[in-house]
Amino acid sequence: MSVLSLIALFPNILLLFYGNEALPSALSTFALSCVLYLLPVLFLKKRAFFLIQGIFVLLAPLEAAHVYLNRMPATTAFLLSIVDTNKEESYELLSAIQFPIVILLVFVAFYFLITCVNIKNACLFKSNRIKWAGAIVFVGMVVTGYWAGYSRNVYPYELMLRTYQVFAAKREIKTGRKKMKDFKFNAVKKDPPGEKEVYVFVIGETGRYGSYSVNGYRRNTSPMLAKTKNLVSYTNFHSEANITTSSLQMILTRASALEYERSYVEKSFVDAFREAGFKTYWIADQSANNKFLRRISGDADKEYFHVTDVSDTTNFDEQLWLYLDEVLARNDPKAFIVIHTLGSHFRYNYRYPASFEVFKPSLKGAFDYALISAKNKEMFVNTYDNSILYTDFFLAGTIRKIDALQSVSAFVYVADHGENLFDTEANIVFHGGSEYTPYDFHVPFFVWTSDKYNIRYPSKMENLKRNKDKRLNTNCIFYSVLDIADLTFPEQIPARSIVSEALREDSVRYIINTNMEVRCGF
Repeated sequence: MSVLSLIALFPNILLLFYGNEALPSALSTFALSCVLYLLPVLFLKKRAFFLIQGIFVLLAPLEAAHVYLNRMPATTAFLLSIVDTNKEESYELLSAIQFPIVILLVFVAFYFLITCVNIKNACLFKSNRIKWAGAIVFVGMVVTGYWAGYSRNVYPYELMLRTYQVFAAKREIKTGRKKMKDFKFNAVKKDPPGEKEVYVFVIGETGRYGSYSVNGYRRNTSPMLAKTKNLVSYTNFHSEANITTSSLQMILTRASALEYERSYVEKSFVDAFREAGFKTYWIADQSANNKFLRRISGDADKEYFHVTDVSDTTNFDEQLWLYLDEVLARNDPKAFIVIHTLGSHFRYNYRYPASFEVFKPSLKGAFDYALISAKNKEMFVNTYDNSILYTDFFLAGTIRKIDALQSVSAFVYVADHGENLFDTEANIVFHGGSEYTPYDFHVPFFVWTSDKYNIRYPSKMENLKRNKDKRLNTNCIFYSVLDIADLTFPEQIPARSIVSEALREDSVRYIINTNMEVRCGF
């Protein structure tokens, strides 16, 4: 029985010794997990107990994988990303940790075999007095643990709650499409300039504000953007989430951390542009399985998904230029284009060609996850910086293509979230963890405007520059993108537009954490 219990509690044991939680808190959480695990044994027969508690064992690979990769329990955002990912990304992750998973599956099979064959279906405790006395003690310990705040990491109960939240979110997206069938912003172009207009919105992936030399980084990681005329970089701009699935819903719609549900029942700024008479396009090399994004891209006039293996060593963002060139060649009088890039999506070394491997030593190939350690920080930083150097090339090249049109044009770039690279004493790496830092949220936000745009809208251009150091987050993007194109709608809020002199800073920047809870940001 003790061996079976150790198998069932393996994720809890792994978290105790491998997690990043302080030891006193980790011990308390582990004790509470054991209490909740053992409580049913007071009333169930032994075989029934182990069969029912097999839920601990069946979910163990999922929980243990997250603990192994992130040193913390599985989060709602982690489960959402699994649901939305494609099979190539899933295979990339699983292949990197296939040996531990195989071992876990062997233990799962062993657990149920021993339970069914060797465990007698007899009661462990026959006295009702002992049962109820034990139950009272156990429940008292559980209540104390919850009151002390040690409930958030109790496996598998928290994992089951997070799973329910994921399916509830997916249900909201599905039913929301029906609710918004007749939804309209009533967006219009205030004063058409009578000449060609092209607006491009680029969504970056895993971008750190402080890793661009144009933002003051010590390495020359953005030489081409530094030379780009009319480019404005916002210095104090934050994302409202540290994982893609949550962040994009607040970037593309009027949803925010405080009003996240709006993303389920309202359309995006792509739809607003279409209402105003623009031809709309969606170009992407990721998130083809994301139902929320496909809802938006599917309503555009044309969608292009460059779907290849995410671990393909030749899958670079510049391939999206093929589709961009095709769209620009259509010569639409008014066009709005969204480009969703792979950016610095992990593994970073797959995001740039060999010619951009400037900073060395760097990570190579499908490296083992055992390399994810603070002792290898230099390699991680070098590889990440190489991916930023390539992003600089892609963004500057995209701007040049738009500039060549000699039209009234603007370009906006924002990263969906940031990234940790062993920056703090806690040695946190990557993003999307329940423990987060300013590096998760401080993202690059670039705006470029053409010469003709600046002549047409001089006050917007001046306000754009004047507002670049204000304390902002992604809740201003929807209103800003429409205002940049001089679109208006009845519920426009000038105080949230970066090209308005009425723009107000955020006194408090709220975020959605990876368990979909609202928190104060940085």
